[in-house]
Amino acid sequence: MPRPLLACTGLVISALWRKLQGRRIPRREGPRTLRLPGLSGEVWICRDEVGVPQIYAEAPGDLAFGLGLAMAQDRLWQMETLRHLAGGHLGELMGDRPLGGTSLHLPGKTVLAVDQHYRSLRMYEVGRAERSLLGQEGAAASEGFAAGVNACLERCGPAGLPPEFVLNGSAPEPWRPEDTFAIGKLIGWLLSLAFPAKPILAALAADARLRPLLPPDLSHAPCIVGSRVPPSPASLDVLARLALGLAGPGAGSNSWVVSGRRTASGKPLLCNDPHLFFGLPALWYPVALHGPDRRVVGGTMPGIPAVLIGRNEHLAWGFTAVMADDGDYYRETLDPSRTQYLRDTIWHPVEVVEAEFRVRGRRDPARRALRFVRHEGVLCPLLPPEGDAPPTSFRWVGLEPWRGLEALLGINRAANVGEFEKALEDFALPAQNVVVADREGTIAYFCAGKIPRRSWTGERPVIPDGASPAHAWEGYLTWAELPKSINPPDGFLATANNRVGPELPPTIAGGFWEPPYRATRITHLLSQVRHAGVEDMARIQADVLSLQAAGVVTHLVRPVADALIDPDARRAASLLLDWDCRMLADSAAAALYHLFYQELLQRCFRPAMERQAPGVFRRYFSTLHLAVPAADAALLIQDGTWFPNGMPATVEACLTAAWRRATIRLGTDPAQWQWGMLHTLTFFHGLGRGKGLAARALAWLLDLNRGPFPRPGDGMTVNLGAFPLTEPFGVIVGPSYRQIVDLSDPERSRWIVAGGVSGDPLSPHYDDQIALWLRGEYRPMRLQSLAEAQAGVVLHLVPEPAPDCAPAACVV
Repeated sequence: MPRPLLACTGLVISALWRKLQGRRIPRREGPRTLRLPGLSGEVWICRDEVGVPQIYAEAPGDLAFGLGLAMAQDRLWQMETLRHLAGGHLGELMGDRPLGGTSLHLPGKTVLAVDQHYRSLRMYEVGRAERSLLGQEGAAASEGFAAGVNACLERCGPAGLPPEFVLNGSAPEPWRPEDTFAIGKLIGWLLSLAFPAKPILAALAADARLRPLLPPDLSHAPCIVGSRVPPSPASLDVLARLALGLAGPGAGSNSWVVSGRRTASGKPLLCNDPHLFFGLPALWYPVALHGPDRRVVGGTMPGIPAVLIGRNEHLAWGFTAVMADDGDYYRETLDPSRTQYLRDTIWHPVEVVEAEFRVRGRRDPARRALRFVRHEGVLCPLLPPEGDAPPTSFRWVGLEPWRGLEALLGINRAANVGEFEKALEDFALPAQNVVVADREGTIAYFCAGKIPRRSWTGERPVIPDGASPAHAWEGYLTWAELPKSINPPDGFLATANNRVGPELPPTIAGGFWEPPYRATRITHLLSQVRHAGVEDMARIQADVLSLQAAGVVTHLVRPVADALIDPDARRAASLLLDWDCRMLADSAAAALYHLFYQELLQRCFRPAMERQAPGVFRRYFSTLHLAVPAADAALLIQDGTWFPNGMPATVEACLTAAWRRATIRLGTDPAQWQWGMLHTLTFFHGLGRGKGLAARALAWLLDLNRGPFPRPGDGMTVNLGAFPLTEPFGVIVGPSYRQIVDLSDPERSRWIVAGGVSGDPLSPHYDDQIALWLRGEYRPMRLQSLAEAQAGVVLHLVPEPAPDCAPAACVV
């Protein structure tokens, strides 16, 4: 029997035995002490009861080595998948097969088409250029990390690889420093909306009847900086109008920091809960690093040798996406042979790279020609043609090399907000809203990242002419031009992917802002606290009151309730009007509201959008919440354009349809309806999403997935549970990581990951934080001393003796 088939058969038999026994195999631990080459001193990797590593070393390179080894122990398959995607090599793992539909960042109908797209983004070529920019600190981190990963690969051998490698019949290649930089580019790309959103916006802008649905600028809505907190309104529906900029300016939040003037301790509190796609293994990797110049704890991501979000002994920080417009499509003018492109009356040759794509299951590689043009000297992909559409290229901030890793290393060791800001100046992508607080009491907000300087005058085209010099980028905004706020008079700062400020440079003002409902709600809650503590912050992170629902029910349902004729519509209105607008998992009204809101979108917007631009309705309302501010504003002001039969008749029809759909899906007794029956979360493993019998059997045997779990919240609540607005209500995005840092006593800080530390389905640490996360609970976020940490599972790494070392000198 071939070795791969034998290994796979053994894995399946082992998995079946575990299922029959009803227990899971305990995590297999390595030896207590390992002698390894590439170290200059000792490294201690000490794991707590849920497997979180606390890593100790006296040299920066050794610290990175320990992180690389620990991360490879836990997340090797995930790291392998990410670097294959970044490099356009996914077909080597998956083969070429049709995809079930395009997603935001997986354009193409097949795996090979996705690979071609990612290869054209040149993440590895640019990553190698970034490596050449490194100073001593960055080189030690990237090279030490790679050495640690490779030490793990050499020690585990084929028999010790995660089960996904066995099933796939593959083995990982050695880790290279440029893998880290390519994955960093990939993370930036996955958090950028310019590429998926702009073709949709171009379709809307091209039609005068659809143009009102373009995202509003939200300059009168709550902003992160430059807006003062308004007096507390008397009702939630007024807050909803404030959120959409329909009743004057406000202020906003999601990741937030509260100054000592508003806390019980007199020191700041900092909270962060980044909203990313759910899955197993978790995207975040929790770790604590103890080195010669830093002691830092927080979350990083597979392949990254620094903490992204967290705290050290002196300060804490959090990130949320700026939602910046960091890329542009360009309409290209090609000559008849399609081998030259025009720039300001001068023709330039299209640059062609013949690329080979190895595909699992095929003997010969596929070959594709990748075509490129240049914008201000930057090599940019010339995209494959789509029908009769004009040729287009795409320029993105990530197509250039930056010094982002050294920015992260600098903020990891910063001792105060001043040092933190200095390090942050090199941060590149994706652009982030950064809140920070230090133990001296300073709180601050910084808009950090590279944002293109566009000097276009007049109405800004969605897809400009690449041949015109008027549409060229003119470098990037300087650090001094980016918005920031230090110690604001309101005593807190907060972000929720909402607009950064009311007065912004045009290039920032065109961001893809999230609806400001969350920002408005948290601002309202924070403005009411005077002696805040950690428990207050936890309650805000768990808040599920929907300002969107309050606005829709008040402005659409209440005015027509007394005139409704259909009995089902009257029942629906009564249930919604008696509701407190909290998206609790056991709420009948929350379930009915979302069926009603979905009917509103389908009946008010879909007919006109599909008439004018077929397919754009689904694309627009499935691109996160990009369409929501314009759509909700049209609904709340009762714009007759979108109510062809009049507002009362349309609302009655939507209420009737929602009630009847609820009885079909949830039963005839409204007392038994629950939002959590519709709104569920399943943590899927990458190999556990298949619908076929073999895929479902594999997921069952290897215990790959967790759930479904009923969930509170929705896409507009602080405790986010987002789903595509055109599809069923299954949760796909939410708080993948939470932290609450108390700067009066940082060791009392809390954190939690939606998943576990390990990516191995055989490990007990694959999912052992899910139960706490579901209950809205946390774990201690501590920087333990080595003596404390040694009470857990310990791996001690020591340098391998040199070959000519005398035996007596080599004794440990």
